[in-house]
Amino acid sequence: MSEEDAILEEAMDNLRESIQRLRAIQNRLHSTGLDKHLEYRDLLHWVGSALAMSEAAFMEARRKAERKGNH
Repeated sequence: MSEEDAILEEAMDNLRESIQRLRAIQNRLHSTGLDKHLEYRDLLHWVGSALAMSEAAFMEARRKAERKGNH
């Protein structure tokens, strides 16, 4: 495995974990009703933005890995 392959693999692993954790936070905010409180609106927005960026980064890393024939 090349250094580039190892970096892509590590990036995808870390991004998968980040996505899971961000979804858990988002779901917890929704399930407890905190998403309806004004003081949590910004937090929910930033969690959603972080989730979207993490998903986009994961997809990009996966595309690069697929182009190299690793996944």
